[in-house]
Amino acid sequence: MVRLTRIAFFAAVALAICAAVLLSAGGVPAPARAATASAPRPPITQKYVPFGAKRKAETAVYNKRHYHENTFALTNPKVVVLHFTAGAQWQSAWNTFAADSKYMSTPGLWEYPGVSAHFIVCKDGTIIQCLPLSLRGRHAIGLNWTAIGIEIVQEVPSGNTGHWADQQILHRTKQIDAVLRLVRYLQGRFHIKTGNVTGHAMANSSPYFKDYTGAKNATGDWVKQDVRAFRARL
Repeated sequence: MVRLTRIAFFAAVALAICAAVLLSAGGVPAPARAATASAPRPPITQKYVPFGAKRKAETAVYNKRHYHENTFALTNPKVVVLHFTAGAQWQSAWNTFAADSKYMSTPGLWEYPGVSAHFIVCKDGTIIQCLPLSLRGRHAIGLNWTAIGIEIVQEVPSGNTGHWADQQILHRTKQIDAVLRLVRYLQGRFHIKTGNVTGHAMANSSPYFKDYTGAKNATGDWVKQDVRAFRARL
Protein backbone atom coordinates (compact mmCIF):
# COMPACT_ATOMS: atom_id res chain seq x y z
CA MET A 1 0.00 0.00 0.00
CA VAL A 2 2.82 2.38 0.93
CA ARG A 3 4.68 1.47 -2.27
CA LEU A 4 1.60 2.26 -4.40
CA THR A 5 1.14 5.58 -2.62
CA ARG A 6 4.75 6.55 -3.36
CA ILE A 7 4.35 5.60 -7.03
CA ALA A 8 1.22 7.75 -7.27
CA PHE A 9 3.03 10.67 -5.62
CA PHE A 10 6.00 10.53 -8.01
CA ALA A 11 3.65 10.17 -10.99
CA ALA A 12 1.85 13.37 -9.93
CA VAL A 13 5.18 15.22 -9.61
CA ALA A 14 6.21 14.04 -13.08
CA LEU A 15 2.93 15.24 -14.58
CA ALA A 16 3.38 18.64 -12.95
CA ILE A 17 6.89 18.96 -14.38
CA CYS A 18 5.66 18.01 -17.85
CA ALA A 19 2.90 20.60 -17.66
CA ALA A 20 5.39 23.29 -16.68
CA VAL A 21 7.67 22.36 -19.59
CA LEU A 22 4.76 22.51 -22.02
CA LEU A 23 3.75 25.93 -20.77
CA SER A 24 7.24 27.36 -21.12
CA ALA A 25 7.63 25.85 -24.60
CA GLY A 26 4.31 27.16 -25.84
CA GLY A 27 2.62 23.74 -25.97
CA VAL A 28 -0.27 25.10 -23.92
CA PRO A 29 -1.42 28.72 -24.18
CA ALA A 30 0.06 30.79 -21.35
CA PRO A 31 -1.86 33.58 -19.65
CA ALA A 32 -1.76 36.90 -21.52
CA ARG A 33 0.91 39.31 -20.34
CA ALA A 34 -0.10 42.52 -18.64
CA ALA A 35 -0.55 45.45 -21.00
CA THR A 36 1.73 47.54 -18.81
CA ALA A 37 4.81 45.30 -18.72
CA SER A 38 7.93 47.16 -17.61
CA ALA A 39 9.82 49.15 -20.25
CA PRO A 40 13.27 50.74 -19.99
CA ARG A 41 13.60 54.37 -18.96
CA PRO A 42 14.46 56.48 -22.01
CA PRO A 43 17.12 59.22 -21.83
CA ILE A 44 15.59 62.14 -19.92
CA THR A 45 17.08 65.58 -19.30
CA GLN A 46 15.88 67.07 -16.02
CA LYS A 47 15.24 70.81 -16.08
CA TYR A 48 12.73 71.39 -13.34
CA VAL A 49 10.64 74.56 -13.22
CA PRO A 50 10.64 76.43 -9.89
CA PHE A 51 8.20 74.73 -7.50
CA GLY A 52 8.85 76.08 -4.05
CA ALA A 53 6.65 76.54 -1.01
CA LYS A 54 4.51 79.26 -2.62
CA ARG A 55 3.67 77.20 -5.69
CA LYS A 56 3.05 74.09 -3.61
CA ALA A 57 0.57 76.04 -1.48
CA GLU A 58 -1.14 77.41 -4.61
CA THR A 59 -1.36 73.89 -6.02
CA ALA A 60 -2.90 72.53 -2.82
CA VAL A 61 -5.54 75.31 -2.81
CA TYR A 62 -6.32 74.66 -6.49
CA ASN A 63 -6.68 70.93 -5.88
CA LYS A 64 -8.91 71.47 -2.85
CA ARG A 65 -11.24 73.67 -4.90
CA HIS A 66 -11.38 71.47 -7.99
CA TYR A 67 -10.87 67.94 -6.60
CA HIS A 68 -11.62 68.27 -2.86
CA GLU A 69 -8.07 67.12 -2.16
CA ASN A 70 -5.89 69.54 -0.20
CA THR A 71 -2.52 68.44 -1.58
CA PHE A 72 0.14 69.15 -4.17
CA ALA A 73 1.34 65.53 -4.26
CA LEU A 74 0.77 63.21 -7.21
CA THR A 75 0.42 59.63 -6.03
CA ASN A 76 -0.37 56.52 -8.03
CA PRO A 77 -1.18 58.32 -11.34
CA LYS A 78 -3.62 56.51 -13.62
CA VAL A 79 -3.65 58.70 -16.74
CA VAL A 80 -1.19 60.12 -19.27
CA VAL A 81 -2.39 63.21 -21.16
CA LEU A 82 -0.85 64.20 -24.50
CA HIS A 83 -0.60 67.87 -25.45
CA PHE A 84 1.26 69.92 -28.04
CA THR A 85 2.92 73.25 -27.33
CA ALA A 86 1.46 75.34 -30.22
CA GLY A 87 4.97 76.84 -30.38
CA ALA A 88 8.02 75.81 -32.37
CA GLN A 89 10.52 75.73 -29.49
CA TRP A 90 10.59 73.90 -26.18
CA GLN A 91 12.00 76.94 -24.39
CA SER A 92 8.81 78.99 -24.75
CA ALA A 93 6.75 76.19 -23.18
CA TRP A 94 9.26 75.76 -20.35
CA ASN A 95 9.30 79.50 -19.67
CA THR A 96 5.51 79.53 -19.50
CA PHE A 97 5.59 76.68 -16.98
CA ALA A 98 8.29 78.40 -14.92
CA ALA A 99 6.48 81.75 -14.78
CA ASP A 100 3.70 80.52 -12.46
CA SER A 101 1.26 83.07 -13.83
CA LYS A 102 -2.48 83.00 -13.15
CA TYR A 103 -4.42 80.96 -15.67
CA MET A 104 -8.12 80.83 -16.41
CA SER A 105 -10.07 77.81 -15.15
CA THR A 106 -13.55 78.91 -16.17
CA PRO A 107 -14.71 82.14 -17.83
CA GLY A 108 -13.88 84.97 -15.46
CA LEU A 109 -11.98 82.80 -12.97
CA TRP A 110 -8.20 83.24 -13.04
CA GLU A 111 -6.28 81.08 -10.61
CA TYR A 112 -2.85 80.10 -9.41
CA PRO A 113 -0.79 77.99 -9.90
CA GLY A 114 0.47 78.52 -13.42
CA VAL A 115 0.18 75.78 -15.99
CA SER A 116 2.83 73.07 -16.17
CA ALA A 117 3.29 69.60 -17.61
CA HIS A 118 5.72 66.96 -16.41
CA PHE A 119 7.56 66.52 -19.71
CA ILE A 120 8.33 68.32 -22.96
CA VAL A 121 9.40 66.25 -25.98
CA CYS A 122 11.38 68.19 -28.60
CA LYS A 123 11.28 67.65 -32.36
CA ASP A 124 14.68 65.92 -32.28
CA GLY A 125 13.43 63.43 -29.67
CA THR A 126 15.01 65.07 -26.61
CA ILE A 127 12.86 64.50 -23.51
CA ILE A 128 12.92 67.28 -20.92
CA GLN A 129 11.42 66.66 -17.50
CA CYS A 130 9.88 69.82 -16.04
CA LEU A 131 8.33 68.43 -12.85
CA PRO A 132 9.13 65.51 -10.55
CA LEU A 133 6.54 62.77 -10.86
CA SER A 134 5.67 63.29 -7.21
CA LEU A 135 4.11 66.72 -7.95
CA ARG A 136 0.78 67.62 -9.54
CA GLY A 137 1.00 69.80 -12.61
CA ARG A 138 -1.84 71.94 -13.96
CA HIS A 139 -2.25 70.81 -17.55
CA ALA A 140 -5.68 69.18 -17.99
CA ILE A 141 -8.83 70.27 -16.18
CA GLY A 142 -10.41 67.39 -14.29
CA LEU A 143 -7.38 65.12 -14.51
CA ASN A 144 -4.54 66.97 -12.80
CA TRP A 145 -5.17 64.98 -9.63
CA THR A 146 -4.15 61.70 -11.29
CA ALA A 147 -2.47 62.54 -14.61
CA ILE A 148 1.03 62.91 -15.98
CA GLY A 149 1.20 65.59 -18.69
CA ILE A 150 3.39 65.42 -21.79
CA GLU A 151 3.81 68.50 -24.00
CA ILE A 152 5.09 67.76 -27.51
CA VAL A 153 6.75 70.57 -29.43
CA GLN A 154 4.58 71.44 -32.43
CA GLU A 155 3.50 74.81 -33.76
CA VAL A 156 0.06 75.40 -35.30
CA PRO A 157 0.21 77.94 -38.14
CA SER A 158 -2.88 80.04 -38.75
CA GLY A 159 -5.56 78.14 -40.61
CA ASN A 160 -4.51 74.70 -39.37
CA THR A 161 -6.20 72.52 -36.76
CA GLY A 162 -5.33 70.32 -33.83
CA HIS A 163 -5.68 67.27 -36.07
CA TRP A 164 -3.16 68.75 -38.50
CA ALA A 165 -0.69 69.35 -35.66
CA ASP A 166 -1.20 65.84 -34.26
CA GLN A 167 -0.39 64.41 -37.69
CA GLN A 168 2.86 66.35 -37.93
CA ILE A 169 3.98 64.78 -34.67
CA LEU A 170 2.86 61.27 -35.66
CA HIS A 171 4.95 61.52 -38.83
CA ARG A 172 8.09 62.99 -37.20
CA THR A 173 10.04 59.80 -36.49
CA LYS A 174 12.53 60.86 -33.81
CA GLN A 175 9.96 62.80 -31.87
CA ILE A 176 7.14 60.28 -31.90
CA ASP A 177 9.51 57.41 -31.10
CA ALA A 178 10.69 59.33 -28.04
CA VAL A 179 7.10 59.97 -26.93
CA LEU A 180 6.25 56.29 -27.34
CA ARG A 181 9.31 55.22 -25.31
CA LEU A 182 8.42 57.69 -22.58
CA VAL A 183 4.79 56.60 -22.39
CA ARG A 184 5.72 52.90 -22.34
CA TYR A 185 8.11 53.60 -19.46
CA LEU A 186 5.42 55.49 -17.53
CA GLN A 187 2.88 52.74 -18.19
CA GLY A 188 5.23 50.12 -16.82
CA ARG A 189 6.24 52.16 -13.79
CA PHE A 190 2.71 53.15 -12.76
CA HIS A 191 0.63 50.35 -14.35
CA ILE A 192 -1.27 52.77 -16.57
CA LYS A 193 -3.56 51.12 -19.09
CA THR A 194 -3.26 52.02 -22.76
CA GLY A 195 -6.91 53.11 -22.74
CA ASN A 196 -5.97 55.76 -20.16
CA VAL A 197 -3.35 57.30 -22.43
CA THR A 198 -5.47 60.15 -23.75
CA GLY A 199 -5.38 63.50 -25.48
CA HIS A 200 -6.20 66.87 -23.98
CA ALA A 201 -9.14 67.11 -26.38
CA MET A 202 -10.50 63.85 -24.92
CA ALA A 203 -9.95 64.66 -21.23
CA ASN A 204 -13.60 65.43 -20.46
CA SER A 205 -14.61 61.88 -21.42
CA SER A 206 -11.96 60.12 -19.31
CA PRO A 207 -13.36 57.79 -16.63
CA TYR A 208 -11.05 59.62 -14.20
CA PHE A 209 -12.39 63.08 -15.02
CA LYS A 210 -13.80 65.04 -12.09
CA ASP A 211 -14.06 68.74 -11.31
CA TYR A 212 -16.27 70.02 -8.50
CA THR A 213 -16.40 73.55 -9.93
CA GLY A 214 -18.01 72.34 -13.16
CA ALA A 215 -15.00 73.37 -15.28
CA LYS A 216 -14.41 71.58 -18.59
CA ASN A 217 -11.57 71.43 -21.12
CA ALA A 218 -12.03 73.36 -24.34
CA THR A 219 -9.01 72.53 -26.43
CA GLY A 220 -8.21 70.73 -29.67
CA ASP A 221 -4.84 69.15 -29.04
CA TRP A 222 -4.70 65.40 -29.63
CA VAL A 223 -8.13 64.56 -30.95
CA LYS A 224 -9.68 61.10 -30.70
CA GLN A 225 -8.63 59.66 -34.06
CA ASP A 226 -5.00 60.68 -33.52
CA VAL A 227 -4.93 59.29 -29.98
CA ARG A 228 -6.22 56.00 -31.35
CA ALA A 229 -3.35 55.96 -33.86
CA PHE A 230 -0.91 56.66 -31.02
CA ARG A 231 -2.34 53.92 -28.83
CA ALA A 232 -2.05 51.42 -31.69
CA ARG A 233 1.70 52.08 -31.79
CA LEU A 234 2.00 51.36 -28.06
